[in-house]
Amino acid sequence: MVLLCCACSAGAAEPVRLTHDGTRKMTPVYTAGGEEIVYAAHESPTLVSLVRLKLKDGMREKLLPTIASHQFDPVFSSDGRYHCYARSATSPQMDLVIRDLRESTESVFRPRDSRATARSPSIAPDGSRVVFGLSDINGHQIGSVNMKGQDLKLLTHSPGTNAWPVYAPDGRFIAFSSSRDGDFEIYAMNTDGDAVRRLTHSPGRDLRPAWSPDGKRIAFVSTRDGNEEIYVMNADGSNPRNLTNNSDRDYDPAWHPDGKRLVFVSDRDGQFELYLADVPE
Repeated sequence: MVLLCCACSAGAAEPVRLTHDGTRKMTPVYTAGGEEIVYAAHESPTLVSLVRLKLKDGMREKLLPTIASHQFDPVFSSDGRYHCYARSATSPQMDLVIRDLRESTESVFRPRDSRATARSPSIAPDGSRVVFGLSDINGHQIGSVNMKGQDLKLLTHSPGTNAWPVYAPDGRFIAFSSSRDGDFEIYAMNTDGDAVRRLTHSPGRDLRPAWSPDGKRIAFVSTRDGNEEIYVMNADGSNPRNLTNNSDRDYDPAWHPDGKRLVFVSDRDGQFELYLADVPE
């Protein structure tokens, strides 16, 4: 209970440290109604695994202990039925794994090129499709498949790198990061790829958008102040605010289901740990 009580009393200016093991961590997400966090970690020097952190007692365990391949970018459907992640058994190719936890089945989308990657999946709120960043024969685009890993559709066809797509909570829009205009900025589009609009206009890189649970705000990573920081802005791109304001790197934000807090990774104190920050209204 210590972790949750400390987090509730913390102000936005002083994030609460949730982990202390020193392993390099990436892409945390909440699950189990906010009682657990799943993230990718270098649990051993040669293997990246998905780890489940139970916030009530701080216990950690491997999410998929029998899988010997690298595991990245975990995501869960809002109803808990589906779990997706990126898997690499023969580097550098990376497949997209879609697990149906209700039916105990697993589907795999495998890019066509042997060096291609499928990264950063996001599951539609209605559980119908998965969007992800696809580095393949068509460049770095946003792709979409059904829950069987089939029916690939490319939602972007632009130059540069298009990556880190995420569905809005109402399923109407997808936010993503793109370098199509020369620098990474945050964009939004309809779920069919139409009506692309640019949300940020900063001199630094703006990466990894994350919609708030009510769909009114977007958290993202920005280097506009010189190093990677967590920012929060309105869903239309207005009123961007620096949430972390720290001299070390802060990245990979994910919203708590209550919409009032963000978990993120930081290398402050010289280690890659998870931190929790309140988000002011």
